[in-house]
Amino acid sequence: GGRELAGQMMDALQPVLVFAAAEVVICPPFTLLQHLWELTEGSPVSLGAQNVYHQNSGAFTGEVSPPMLLEWGLKWCIVGHSERRSLCGETDDLVRQKAASLLQHDIQPIICVGETLEQREAGKHEDVVTRQLRHALTGLNADDQRLCVIAYEPIWAIGTGKTASPDQANKMHGLIRRELVELSSERIASEVRILYGGSVNAANAKDLLGQPEIDGALVGGASLKIHEFPSITAAAG
Repeated sequence: GGRELAGQMMDALQPVLVFAAAEVVICPPFTLLQHLWELTEGSPVSLGAQNVYHQNSGAFTGEVSPPMLLEWGLKWCIVGHSERRSLCGETDDLVRQKAASLLQHDIQPIICVGETLEQREAGKHEDVVTRQLRHALTGLNADDQRLCVIAYEPIWAIGTGKTASPDQANKMHGLIRRELVELSSERIASEVRILYGGSVNAANAKDLLGQPEIDGALVGGASLKIHEFPSITAAAG
């Protein structure tokens, strides 16, 4: 079960966290937040959410608002994951609203951007990613832009076992960095962390994280594997 896995993962992470310089954030399902909050209390591991609703309150049955996340002391939240964009119909505008709402409550959004295989093969991948990025950061001041984390996740590499090559990933991260310069400034662009996500595992983490433009990883399936996630964490440090 989830509670047992969470306990085993924290046990496996402890010796790694002593030496790793990486900042580790775990974003569990809402149902595991209580248990993980207890497990991570006093540790260097931070907690985040996988999703949020963009309104603070109202008749939105089943949704979780930014003030609710604050009740758990959460400082991070993923927004715009490709599965929510494709399965739940989340638009670029909704992703922007979610990011802005989080920032109003001092919660840092991890904003996901990425292209489909069809878009990459058609040569539209750069246009798709820059459009998503521009929409997400529109209207945010420089201080808020600096607090955002961008996660580049090529959709064709999520859960498929396919991974963008280190060079492909680094080039897209470089494009995102240049776009951040245009949207804000050189200083802000240099401070924003850009993560790579998409079938990251213990075998490829070192090569991916060794690229100059890649600041970290948004780990999916491998984060559920006791012997994988600690190794990725070690590679990031």
